Amino acid sequence: MSGPQGKARGRFVVLDGIDGCGKSTQAARLAEALRRGKPGAAPGAETLHLREPGSTKLGEALRGLVLERGGDLSPAVEALLFATARRQMLDEVVEPALARGAHVVVERFHPSTFAYQGFAGGLGEDAVVELLERFAGAPRPDRVILLEIEPEVAARRLASARDRRGDRIEDKGLEFQRRVAEGFRRYARRFEATLHVAVVDASLPEAEVHERVLAEVLRAVR
Repeated sequence: MSGPQGKARGRFVVLDGIDGCGKSTQAARLAEALRRGKPGAAPGAETLHLREPGSTKLGEALRGLVLERGGDLSPAVEALLFATARRQMLDEVVEPALARGAHVVVERFHPSTFAYQGFAGGLGEDAVVELLERFAGAPRPDRVILLEIEPEVAARRLASARDRRGDRIEDKGLEFQRRVAEGFRRYARRFEATLHVAVVDASLPEAEVHERVLAEVLRAVR
């Protein structure tokens, strides 16, 4: 696939999973590995590490609205705000980066909306899929990595993290996170083949998780 003047497009990778699965750590390690270059990846490739919602002025403002404690937003409102932030990020940052040959690594994307609002929040899986396909359907990720871990283990990680403030959605508690985890499993089963979804065991040591994530991503980067 080529961009302007025949330049190869970059690759778009998503890391997703429940709170405490290690997305930020693994996204940072993956982005750095792609910048350095690994066997099968172009050395020195520009790589952006983004978070979602966020990574644009609008996205960061909406992130505050959705995650700030004290807000009372329905799953439908949350989904609409996430879709808005995502569309802005795709238009403003992701598509231009891919077109100039840069790779993009994003923490959270469609799987989160499916799992948190569609399944755990009761909005409905099909309603969320239709919303995201219509308003944030392109560009599509070349690889989606779901970091799978037991909610109890993830909760202990969050509790032991230093200087962690948490947010409104994390405050919904362990039972909600269990439903979210099932939502991610349902997403993986539904879209494994069509949307290039892979599941990685995030309970393994950090370095091993990174190697497995990188192996999955290099299949798309080559």
